[in-house]
Amino acid sequence: MKLRKTITTIVATIILLAGWQLFAVIANQPELIPSLPQLVRTLCELLVSGNFYQSVGATILRGILGILISFICAIGMAGVFARFEWVYELFRPLLAIMRSIPVISFILLALIFLNPESIPLMIAFLTMFPLLTENLTRGILDLRPGLSIMARQFQIKRSNVLFQIIYPQLKPFLYSGLASATGFGWRAIIMGEVLSQCAFGIGSEMKKAQNFIAVPELLAWTIVAVFISFFFDKGISKISVIIPKISFASKDKVIPTLTLSALDTRGISYLYGIRHFSYSFQKGVIYGISAPSGKGKTTLLNLIGGILSPTEGEIRPTIHFRIATVFQEPLLLSHLTAEENIMFPLSSFLTEEKARQIAQKHLQEMEMEPFRNRYPKELSYGQQQRIAIARALTYPSPLLLMDEPFKGLDEALSHRIIRRIQEKQTKEERIILFTSHNPDEIRLLADEVIRL
Repeated sequence: MKLRKTITTIVATIILLAGWQLFAVIANQPELIPSLPQLVRTLCELLVSGNFYQSVGATILRGILGILISFICAIGMAGVFARFEWVYELFRPLLAIMRSIPVISFILLALIFLNPESIPLMIAFLTMFPLLTENLTRGILDLRPGLSIMARQFQIKRSNVLFQIIYPQLKPFLYSGLASATGFGWRAIIMGEVLSQCAFGIGSEMKKAQNFIAVPELLAWTIVAVFISFFFDKGISKISVIIPKISFASKDKVIPTLTLSALDTRGISYLYGIRHFSYSFQKGVIYGISAPSGKGKTTLLNLIGGILSPTEGEIRPTIHFRIATVFQEPLLLSHLTAEENIMFPLSSFLTEEKARQIAQKHLQEMEMEPFRNRYPKELSYGQQQRIAIARALTYPSPLLLMDEPFKGLDEALSHRIIRRIQEKQTKEERIILFTSHNPDEIRLLADEVIRL
């Protein structure tokens, strides 16, 4: 498919060039319609001229500065817009106006008030900033809150939160915005250079060529501008496919053994589902929470795990440690393999080699070893759920919370996994709370049953 597209592009280019050459020969006006050899000769002359690299460098520098300034300002504004909806609604008409105003209007106004040398950079900003801001705002608003909660529960370090959770979700919005912004931005910069007549710049050289009716030179500079835009476009495309690797600890850290002899809830309530719930959860005991749908099973786990704060009552001790959690949905990172999703929470304190060893062991226990290099989209829901269980079981925490962990698993498989959890529990003696609608799962795994 890619080869066919390349061949089509080459053939189309050849046809276009052949058509131009034929037109130039028929017109026989070399000063106005230069032939291909004449254009090539003019390009070669430009390449060896003294001003060529200064002019090209000046335009590229303006373009890069325009992109960086627009990008930095857009990130800041998009963060504010996503956090405060009223600010977004207040500024949205202004962004729409900035996108709608013709570039030439900006340039003509800038010519009145600004120094000519600063006009192309200002025009680049005014052109690119609204596009990037709109795209990044939509991207931030579209972030999955569940992944941020997962990162908080497993205490993922900030660099991995940024590059493994936030960046992959923002990437489609970021690069589509960059592609549109740079496409408009390059044209705006060159147009600004043409009208402001900067000392150096591709637009300035084009204006000089136009003044002297040097059509071959004007076309040669146009070709240079097209090539620069093309290579920047390709550069953005190349960068967009780069996926940062997980940042692991440089050496294995000794994780202090966290002891939690008991966890007490004292009359906790929430806006919905839970009313004046009190219980003392003991170390080494597996608690099964049973209740009809909508009666507060997930809410209780979220309160104990610190995802929600009770409206009344308290939980003792206050939890400030990492919590191994199996969420109601698998919450796997789509760009990481099954094995990497298990390794991910371990990256804060283990080397890649050690984390991989642990992940492979738990892949075998979950009967998922053949799928270690598969991505979540290539796995069934039940397989994704097993990866989520493995991720929580590998994570060192005195408290393990599991919200319907066996959903999507057939009976025989869920029973085998339950036995493996019980075997691990005899060695680790965590406090384990899990919810289930299945009486058999409650009966097989729970030491104590809590009915809401």
